[in-house]
This record gives sequence, structure tokens and C-alpha cells, in this order.
Amino acid sequence: MSTVKKVTSFKLASLLRRENDPSAAIKLFRNPDPESTNPQKPFRYSLLCYDLIITKLGSSKMFDELDQILLQLKSDTRIVPTEIIFCNVVKYFARGRLPTRALHVFDEMPQYRCQRTIKSFNSLLNALLKCGAFDEMKKVLTRVDEYGEPDACTYNILINGFSQSGRFDEALKLFDEMVKKKVKPTGVTFGTIIRMLCNDLKVNEALKMKHDMLKVYGVFPTVHIYASLIKALCQVGELGLAFKLKDEVKADSAIYSTLINSLIKAGRSDEVSGILEEMREKGCEPDTVTYNVLINGFCLENDFESAYKVLDDMVEKGLKPDVISYNMILGALFRIQNWKEGAYLFEDMPRRGCVPDVLSYRIVFDGLCEGLKFEEAAVILDEMMFKGYKPRRDRLERFLQRLCESEKMEILGDVISSLNKGNAYDADFWKSVLKGVGRLDFPAKQARGMNLGVKMVQKKVAVLYHYPCHDGVFAALAAHLYFSANSIPSLFFPNTVYSPITISKLPLQDISHLYLLDFTGPPGFVQQVSPKVNNVVILDHHKTAIESLGDVSSTCKNVTKVLDIGRSGATIAFDYFTQKLKEESRGNCREMDEFKRMRRVFEYIEDADIWKWNLPESKAFNSGIIDLGIEYNFNQNSSLFQQLLSLDHDTVINRGRESLSRKHKLIQEALEQSYEIVLGGGAEEFGRCLAVNGDEIAELRSELGNQLADKSKNLKLRGVGAVVYRVPELGDETKLKISLRSVKEEDTTVVSQRFGGGGHKNASSFLLSSTEFEQWKVKRNSCSYTLN
Repeated sequence: MSTVKKVTSFKLASLLRRENDPSAAIKLFRNPDPESTNPQKPFRYSLLCYDLIITKLGSSKMFDELDQILLQLKSDTRIVPTEIIFCNVVKYFARGRLPTRALHVFDEMPQYRCQRTIKSFNSLLNALLKCGAFDEMKKVLTRVDEYGEPDACTYNILINGFSQSGRFDEALKLFDEMVKKKVKPTGVTFGTIIRMLCNDLKVNEALKMKHDMLKVYGVFPTVHIYASLIKALCQVGELGLAFKLKDEVKADSAIYSTLINSLIKAGRSDEVSGILEEMREKGCEPDTVTYNVLINGFCLENDFESAYKVLDDMVEKGLKPDVISYNMILGALFRIQNWKEGAYLFEDMPRRGCVPDVLSYRIVFDGLCEGLKFEEAAVILDEMMFKGYKPRRDRLERFLQRLCESEKMEILGDVISSLNKGNAYDADFWKSVLKGVGRLDFPAKQARGMNLGVKMVQKKVAVLYHYPCHDGVFAALAAHLYFSANSIPSLFFPNTVYSPITISKLPLQDISHLYLLDFTGPPGFVQQVSPKVNNVVILDHHKTAIESLGDVSSTCKNVTKVLDIGRSGATIAFDYFTQKLKEESRGNCREMDEFKRMRRVFEYIEDADIWKWNLPESKAFNSGIIDLGIEYNFNQNSSLFQQLLSLDHDTVINRGRESLSRKHKLIQEALEQSYEIVLGGGAEEFGRCLAVNGDEIAELRSELGNQLADKSKNLKLRGVGAVVYRVPELGDETKLKISLRSVKEEDTTVVSQRFGGGGHKNASSFLLSSTEFEQWKVKRNSCSYTLN
């Protein structure tokens, strides 16, 4: 009989590092060695184990569990915690807006056998500042001498705090004290004070501070400081001095835009052309902000011909007018009640390459409502709901009231039906609406729309989709079309592999059905969440997901899964939701037309995602969709689905053709810098392959990794390529993403799963510390991966 291997603190640290679910991590920490033959003997945790679990709990705002770990650490007399651990704990409490707990843990540091220095004191001050606890900041300042001499960081935090709370005199006194104690002010110090003085329009004092900054303290003013000064001078009407100050610095487009805006407001528009010419002479080309300032100026004067000319000039200069450019013209047109031209411009925006945003729709909706254009306003409102937008609540209530007063029953019924599709208002709003219009006599068709209003007080379906993945977001688009067709209230959550959504972050009390698209979450997630909702539907294709889920449907009876390793998540979702729509007799609806129109785009998404490249110019399509730079986080980009629906494969391919050669050059340059690594390090269990640092071209990791795998195989190494890069969203520059790509039968998942990741056979990834990755490099060929 083989003996059970004992779990060591080193092994526990390794397991904790790979565990992305903080709930699972805390269970692992509390019971690290369940098969121990001597359960009475306490487990000997290392400092690293404590550090890892504190980081996971703090980052996830699991503060009750964090307090328990801190209590255990206090009683573990073998361990002497480092000061940085408590600096981090204080930071986590600040993120949770818990200043009292931040103060408490700082005060208790001596009980943990940890000395407090000015470093942890500064962390406390900064935490109190972020929580807006300005009175507490003032109190703790009296204790600063206990921890060492205040440094520049201490004063910068305090000056910033007093500035934010409007205590300008106290901020200036701190600056004087700083100088008196011979603590040299930094650029941050001067930037904060000058910005404070400029915001208060104390221009003379700000100018004097700028003079002393250079002449007395030898700190050169940054362009941001000049921008603050110039903006303040323009606000007080000192344009001459503002222009003089501009000549002291290499002005950027922001400074020039401020000056142009001030000239227009001062009625000196004839001088603008000279400023634009000066910009070009000095190599500072006008940017979109500059042109938008010009458009705004012309709109204020109702000079629409000139405003349109600016749009044309932008295109000629290679700049794309943004939605702000169009919204300013839209607002001005509806302000002067030019309904016809305003509506035409709004409809023409997509053809001009600009998708209207929520403000665009609100401008048009509000303008049509003010003009009593009820039918047109109802059409716009229906589009808004379809695209996930919503009008301002007060404007919507006013619109409904006017429809009631005008006895426009058919329009009112249609409007209420449209509002159901948007599922953007709470139960209180719907109760108010139903109470206000429930007594009115609706035609039969519109009465159905009224009855649907009750849905808005019910639970919603939730979609967790793989982010920031093309495949995952298009799977979410398929779900969006289905839910819209059936007026089903829905929530969308982008779900990353490196920081997956935990159960505690989901509003489970508001969710009935849960869809997991292209990513099933960390191990155990499905089993944990399924008892808390009515149904879970899994649509995925990753090999690691299929292996980790096993026969989950037999143990969790409310789980439905469609897993197909030969397809992509997007096309699996496409077929799943179109079939549901057909079965429910909703085959002749706008959403079904959108499904049919977008089918080819979904096929191109799959062709790249599972690395087939069978479709014509598939690589150009993949390049083009990357170039679009669409933000795939629905909670940050409410127009996401409309942006995706505006795509067609030919347009994307044409865009991608232009950038393919440039990207090919970048990939070739990166390949020249490749180096050899031992996959997994240590005993070379997984063999050797080539790796490359891909921070600058992470978006090209698939193509780069594939070519790297070919190069690796040709050098008689494994046919695997490792693209190594940081993920800024993690907020931890010591963590690296290792994205593996392979050729033919090489399976990357055995490596990725070992280190807590997953994916396909030929494409998978995982996170690793930069220190650990250094041990993987074959030193004779290694190319140092340094942290900036």
C-alpha cells in the first residue's frame, strides 16, 4: 500500500496560488491536509500562505473571512509578518470603504509582532483619504512622530486630502511645514497645489507657485501643470497671459483645445485658424477633442454648415469623428426644433461610421417629445429598449403623462410593451406606471403589452460570458437577441479566466436562470451555484471544461449542458438560441432576421477561435475585428450589442487587410526575440519549447503563438509556443499570463491545468508569478523578462 503524501506549506502555497475562487481558497487554507494521519497536529503555515490567502480575500472583499485569517495570524507565534502585508490589508479595507477597520488593523500591528514605520502610516493616511475620512486623517496626523519622520509621500497625501475637502489654507500650511522641515516637494506636491489654486481661480497664487517650483526647488513644471494654469487663466478672461504661458511649454492638443474654446466663447472665432496653423507648424496635430471644440463653437452660433465642414475636415485628416462630434450637432438641431434635419443626421450616423450612443438617443427622444412628435418618439424609444438603452426617468414619465392626457391609447400601449424589452426599470417604477394607466381603456393588442409590464417586477435571467474573448461576446450576443425577442429581463456579466466571478458577486436573489457561455467558471462553480437558481445552462467547447464538469447533469438535476469540442462557443450559442426561437413560434421577428443576417460573422468568429482558418480571408477578418477595439464589457459599454450587430464580415475583412502586413512585421520582430524555456520548470516533465515576451502585442498572441510553435518544432523542441504578457486588469505586475499555442497533436491543456488554467488542446493559458517564470528559462538563451 502506498503512503499518502503529506501536504507541506510549500505545496499549500502552490495550490493557493492556482486557486482563482477565493471561497474555494479559504476552504483549502482551513483544511490543507484532509488526509493527514495525525489530525491533532496543527498545520505549519508559512508566511507566504498567509500572504496569498489575505490577498485573495482582500481583493474579493471577503472581509469577515479576512478578519478570521488575521486573528489566526496573530495567534501563530512562529510567524513574524512583514509590514507590507498590513499595508495591503489597509488598502483592501479602503477599497471596501471601511476606514474604521483600516484604523483598527493599523493599531493592532504591534500585536502581530510587526513594527510600524512611516510606510504603513502612509498607507493608513491614503486609505482614510480614499474613504473621505478627513477628520480621522487630521487625528492620526498627531501620532506621526511615533512612526518616523514624515516624508514627501506623507505630505502629498495630506495636501491632497485637504485640497479635496476644500481646506485650501490648511493644505498650504502643510506645504510650508514641508519646506520648513526640509522635505523636498515633488512634482506631485506642486501639481496638487497648483491644481487646487486653479480650481479656486486663485490664478496669481498658482503662477507664483509655478515660478517657485522651478526657480527655488528645481522641479520642472509638467505639461499638466501648464494645462491647469492655462485653463484657469482662460476662465478669468486672461487670454493674453494664457497665450504667453503656452509659449513656455511644448503645448499638447489639450492646451490648444482649451485656448480655442476660450477664443470662441470670447467672440474671437476669427483667430482660431491662426491657432490651428500654429499647432501644425509645431508638430501638434489637432485631435478629435480639438475638432469637437470647433464643432461646439459653430453649434452655439447655429452655423451648421461650418460644423458639417469640420466633420469633413476630420475625415480628410484621417481622424474619425466620434459620437461626441455628432451629439453636439444633434443637440443644437433639436434645440432650434429642426426635427427633420436632426432625424436625418441621427439616421445617417451609422453610414458615417459612428454608432449612436445612449446620449444620442436621449437627445432625439427628448427633442421629439418636446415637439409632441409622439409616434416618432415611440419608435425611437422602441429602438432604445432593443439596444439596452433607457431614457431619463423624468423624461419618460413626462412622455407617458402626455400620452395619457392626449388619449393616445395605441401609442401608450406600444410604448409600455417596448419598455418590457429594455428591462431597465425597477418594480417601483412599474407599479407607478401600472397604477397611473391601469384604468385606461386599451385596445386588445396593446392590452397585452400592458400585462407584460408585470414581468418587470419579476426575476431576471443572467448571462456569464467569457471576457475579453471574441467567441464569448458573440455567444452573449446570441443570448441578447433571444431575450429581446421574448421581452425577457436579463443581466450580462463579463467573466474572466484570471479573475472569475464568484457566487458572492452575483445578485442571486434577482436571478432565476443562469447561462454560462464559453466559460464555465472555476472548478466547483456550477455545483455551488446550481442549488441557488432555478436552472443553469452551459454552452461551452473547451476541453478543460468538459473534463472538469464530468457528469454534472446527473448530480445537479437543474443543469443543462451543450459541450462540443469541435465548435466554438459563439456558434453553439447561435444554434441553441435560434432553435429555441423557432420552437417558440417566434421565427418571424426582427431578432430572427438579425440572427440570419449575422450567421456569416459567427462562422468567421468560430473559424479563428478554433484555429481552422478555412473561410476566405479569415485572418484578415480576425485582424479587422481586433482593430475595431470594441469594449466587450457590457457594464462599461452599454451599446456593445448594437456595435456587434452593426458589423458585417466584408467590412471587417477590408479593415483587416490594411493592418495584416503591419502585424506580420510586429510578429516577425517578436519571433526574433524568442528564447527557450522548460515548460513547468524543474524536472522537465513537459519538455522544452520557445517563449516570447508579448506585452506590446498581447492582442496578437494567437497568431504569434502559432508561429512560435512552428519555430519551436523546427528547432527540435516541442511544437508549443508560449506568449508571456501582463494583464493590467489584475492590478498585479508580478503576475504573468502564459498563453500557450501548439501545432497538430500537441496538447497544451496538460500544462495549463497543472498551473490552474485551462482552454483547448491547441490553445490554453494560465497565470504565473514572474519569479517562478524566471526559473523556467534556459539561462544560456534566456532573454530577461524585467518588470518596469
